[in-house]
Amino acid sequence: MLTFPLVLISTQTTVIMQWYLFFLTVMVQNHLMDCQLYQYHYVNEEKTWTEAQQYCREKHTDLVTVTNMKDMKRLINISAGDQSEAWIGLYDQTNTQRSWHWSLPGVEFNESEKNWATGEPNGDQSCAIIWKDGSNFLKWGDLSCNEKQNFLCYNGEKILICFNLDPHNNVYFKTFI
Repeated sequence: MLTFPLVLISTQTTVIMQWYLFFLTVMVQNHLMDCQLYQYHYVNEEKTWTEAQQYCREKHTDLVTVTNMKDMKRLINISAGDQSEAWIGLYDQTNTQRSWHWSLPGVEFNESEKNWATGEPNGDQSCAIIWKDGSNFLKWGDLSCNEKQNFLCYNGEKILICFNLDPHNNVYFKTFI
């Protein structure tokens, strides 16, 4: 018969281990949610919305599709310097009844994730731009598709971000494309 020594763990150690487990669980959940991210590209060339869409489809995947607020927050860091406006992949198919769609086929426009600036959309313009307001928040507006603007593209290939925790509690991140 095999016997194993009984290991006694103090209450303090147990509490610390529980907090560690909680911390790791939260980190894993957050990183699994953010684990696969698209690459965004700010293009500093002025083009009409259609020209920008064509450029993005040839060199990347498409104009940026903002499907949630996490995308919006990431775009704040991508936008170059103090650029004022850039095309995104949002457009209105008809000028009669507002019906906004994303340029990327198969992606539905989610009304609950919209981020129009106050008073926008404000007319019969059919294409959407994004800009940073004075508080560094991103807002959307509508603009004539024939205007020339800089634009944001994205790559459809996702980036995998992983993390490691070493014995000294240092967190290391790795990015795989």
